[in-house]
Amino acid sequence: MEFLDFLIKNWALVIVFVASGAMLFLWPQIQNRFSPATGVTTLEATRLINAGGIIVLDVRDAASYAAGHLGKAINIPLAEIRGKLPDLRKKPMKNILVYCDRGQKSLSAAKILAELGKTIHNLKGGLTAWTDAGLPIEKTPEKASKKTSEKANGKSQNK
Repeated sequence: MEFLDFLIKNWALVIVFVASGAMLFLWPQIQNRFSPATGVTTLEATRLINAGGIIVLDVRDAASYAAGHLGKAINIPLAEIRGKLPDLRKKPMKNILVYCDRGQKSLSAAKILAELGKTIHNLKGGLTAWTDAGLPIEKTPEKASKKTSEKANGKSQNK
């Protein structure tokens, strides 16, 4: 009876609690519905990669990319995508598979990439889902990742 009295006295709080809980579930569904990208599972992503004719795009930072990425993936951090659109537009591939750690940043990237007029696929769950499925990743050798980070920081290799 006390619980029922609490619910009646705090009905507004209960509504906010239920609505926020529902949004935790619904928000990713809403984002996916209005995204220009088609969400793909790891199995579908593997099929797309194996079929060829696709750009695999990692939108994480250079350090995360060096620590592990999908094979044949190119790294363009999310903050740099708009500036790289002309280069991506020149590529003959008609499909782009974009991913990040969990699939949220890549949704933001997909909105920008939609300007290319290519078919955009977003890896659901990102690299986390890929590794959880036991699929292979590649790592960039430490020397190469140091060169990449020095270039990104504007340091010269010549002494």
